[in-house]
Amino acid sequence: MNTNTSEKIAILGISDKSERYSFKAHQKLLENGFLNQVGVSPKKLDIAQIEIVESLDNLIDTGVHTLTLYVGEQRLESMIESILAISPKRIIFNPGTENQNLMVQAAKANIEVIEGCTLVMLATDQF
Repeated sequence: MNTNTSEKIAILGISDKSERYSFKAHQKLLENGFLNQVGVSPKKLDIAQIEIVESLDNLIDTGVHTLTLYVGEQRLESMIESILAISPKRIIFNPGTENQNLMVQAAKANIEVIEGCTLVMLATDQF
């Protein structure tokens, strides 16, 4: 499933550190025309061209198309209910985020599950 550039993309685990992959994904999404982004982080961040919310609960009923994960698989366990509640069309499990429990539950909820790298997907026109 390729994503239209107008769709909402949520980055769980966004960082304001330029060396972090979540920040690089945000930048690369912008470069590819994905301007409708929201970052999820409990930290107070100020990152250009992205709204930051502190909880997944802030995204319920906001129409998230793609949720791209940058949170370790163990930390995701306590977020499964909230992730499913936002009902994204797809979830991208970037390397290191592969939580089998979430993958199974997402698939049962008819959410597309992708084990891949957002940066690679963007670079190869698979996003």
